Amino acid sequence: MDPDAARTQRTESEPGDQDVRGPTPVARRRFLGLGVAAAGAVAGAGVVAEKAFAGHHPPPPASDRPPPAHGLVSYEETRLAFRNHGIHLELLDQPTTPLASHYQLIHFDVPSLRSDGYQVTLQGAVNRPLTLRLADLKRRPIVHQEAVLECAGTGRSYAHPRAIYVPWFNEDIGMFRYTGTPLAPILREAGLKPEATEVVFTGQDAGWDLGIRHHFERALPIDEAMLDGVILAWEANGQPLLPAHGFPLRLIVPTWYGMASVKWLKAITVIDHPFQGVQQAQVYRMTFSASDAGRPIQKKLVRSTLVPPGEPELLSRHRFVRAGRQQLVGRAWTGTGRITRVQVTTDNLRTFQDAVVEPPTSRFAWQRFHFTWNATPGEHVIGSRATDSEGHVQPLRPLWNIQGMEQHAVERVGVRVF
Repeated sequence: MDPDAARTQRTESEPGDQDVRGPTPVARRRFLGLGVAAAGAVAGAGVVAEKAFAGHHPPPPASDRPPPAHGLVSYEETRLAFRNHGIHLELLDQPTTPLASHYQLIHFDVPSLRSDGYQVTLQGAVNRPLTLRLADLKRRPIVHQEAVLECAGTGRSYAHPRAIYVPWFNEDIGMFRYTGTPLAPILREAGLKPEATEVVFTGQDAGWDLGIRHHFERALPIDEAMLDGVILAWEANGQPLLPAHGFPLRLIVPTWYGMASVKWLKAITVIDHPFQGVQQAQVYRMTFSASDAGRPIQKKLVRSTLVPPGEPELLSRHRFVRAGRQQLVGRAWTGTGRITRVQVTTDNLRTFQDAVVEPPTSRFAWQRFHFTWNATPGEHVIGSRATDSEGHVQPLRPLWNIQGMEQHAVERVGVRVF
């Protein structure tokens, strides 16, 4: 697909086209009957049923990602979704995310590690290779830093056909208050050689992706690795990192998408050439065709999201709100600059009104906003749209791409006012 055409491709219905009526018993029965319908479709296609384990054939290893799909979420995607949960959006009303409610993405397995004796090597194009013991890192200058983490695959399920991977909607976010030490002084102590170009961060986790066994690794350009805010962290919200969040030590890169904040840090290697690891050269890229190498995903795009108002219907998560004055609250953030404006729509993207944007609590924290809505009975679609100081604005619709990356369009929330 031509990239310019992809940028203008409509990936969802126009405002007003979506049926946002609340769930009915018939709708629920249809939803629960999809599995039966799918099975019937397979039988009708002449596929011979075979014995399966627990009703499902164990999948073989994949040497490549499947092509984007229009159909239902697969077994494999469902298993990934169970392993990689999102934030509980109702907890966005809290300044920092509770430990158990922050999103997580685990590429391979969570390694079993101990903090006693833990160390990281710093090597490569440096004058003085270092062994960084966790106990020694904790004696260095300490910072306490709020940072928003967000998966680069945010909003993947809003675009169609969707990329086959973790089927994120808008819940792959969270903000902890990290405790750690800045990386830049450590790199200066090691003495970067003149030819140093990038810094590679290697995690303890290893496995297979795209037919290749590797540790999860990501690289940063030297100038990005030296920026204020890039830290080696060992605590979140005043407690040791949880195992799934990188215990005992991880990297935090506050302005980049989450894949840059490598967990279970094992090694730091300074190199004199562009890093070509699997997770850098083949994954986390904006691509529009099979032959397109794409551009790398880096800094977070401007985004906002609402705290779901009122009460949910259990299955659909459709919201129910009483008529009258309702305060809508949300969070906004960006990887470039700062949030300067947030607008709210209550009529399915037809019109937007300015919300009150509150000051950030710290440099890399998200910003709270609020808006008073005179909710009238009936069905509504609400959402928020943020702008940052660099002039970046959330688009109204997702930008389709093969890997389903950076889907930061305005999120539409169905609300029934009664």
